[in-house]
Amino acid sequence: MNKYIIEFLGTFFLVLIIGLSQNPVAIGLGLAVLVYMGAHISGAHYNPVVSLAMLINKQIELKEFSFYLGSQLLGSVVATYFIMLLGNDFNVVSNTNDISSFFVAEILFTFLLVFVILNVALNKNLKGNQFYGLAIGLTVTAGAFTVGDISGAVFNPAVSFGPSLFSFIDPQVVGNSVSSSDFFIYYLISGIIGSVIASYLYKKVYS
Repeated sequence: MNKYIIEFLGTFFLVLIIGLSQNPVAIGLGLAVLVYMGAHISGAHYNPVVSLAMLINKQIELKEFSFYLGSQLLGSVVATYFIMLLGNDFNVVSNTNDISSFFVAEILFTFLLVFVILNVALNKNLKGNQFYGLAIGLTVTAGAFTVGDISGAVFNPAVSFGPSLFSFIDPQVVGNSVSSSDFFIYYLISGIIGSVIASYLYKKVYS
């Protein structure tokens, strides 16, 4: 149960930081801190596609994956509510009309994020390293600076789930506060593709 509480809290604060700051440096540093907070308990996934990668690499069971997923999505919903309560705009949308550019950007940097996480978390040569949190946080920061203007630099379907859910339930609530519900499926598909490629490449390279 403790690991699912950590997954909820980690995802909650990650989404809260993203929604309130919308700053790549703050997001990367925040993620690094949250990873150090929870890695020894839950693995600090805070991201459904990271949990998917751990499932593929047999680090968690299917039942565990479902609880990880539920905790992460709930964390996103609650965080989105607090962001709206605080009156901040939370736009998780692509800035391009070119859907192919969107998918390429999200797939590439989701792949990079998951591949980095698998290396620093599972690679026996890096066992016991203390830089894993910074490596993960800096990967997100680099991705946000690089493709943020193209895809929104989400790399995490949970981040878009909360805003999309509120948008779907009540479009009148959206205003400038949350994204169109259409975008969640785009982030989900691109995230799954990036995660699956990274997972099987990791197994191929390090098996």
